[in-house]
Amino acid sequence: MPKLMPFIVGAVVVAFTAAVIVVYSTPADPNYSRAASLGYMTLVFCLPAIALGATAWLTLEKVLRGRSTSGYIEPAEER
Repeated sequence: MPKLMPFIVGAVVVAFTAAVIVVYSTPADPNYSRAASLGYMTLVFCLPAIALGATAWLTLEKVLRGRSTSGYIEPAEER
C-alpha cells in the first residue's frame, strides 16, 4: 500500500514551485517583500495541493486494495 507522506511532501513541493513562479513573474509590491509574498502564496497554494495529494493517495490506495489478495495460513499439524 502506498505511504501518505510522499504524497503530502510532493504536494508541498508543487505548491512551493507554483508560489515561486507566481511571485517572481509578477511585479513586486513596494509594501511587501518577495519573501513575505512567497510565504503567503505558499500557504495559499498548500491548502488545495494537500487536499489533492490526499485525494490521490486515497484513490490509489482504494484501487490497489481492490486488486490485492489475502490468504490465510493455517498452522501445520504436529506429529
